[in-house]
Amino acid sequence: DDTLWALVKIPEGAVQTVKAGNYLGQNYGKIMNVSEVKMDMGETVSNGLGGYKERDISIALNQE
Repeated sequence: DDTLWALVKIPEGAVQTVKAGNYLGQNYGKIMNVSEVKMDMGETVSNGLGGYKERDISIALNQE
């Protein structure tokens, strides 16, 4: 299996394994891609005007 998994430390201190297709975070961001250096996500956030907007983000992965 060629699936890449990322290890994510959650606020409670535990470590979770995640892969593309999983959801993560306060805004239930969907993980779109996991590579060796980053994780790409799409999430829905408030636009500040009473509506919502889609936002793409990338999170750098620490290689420790």
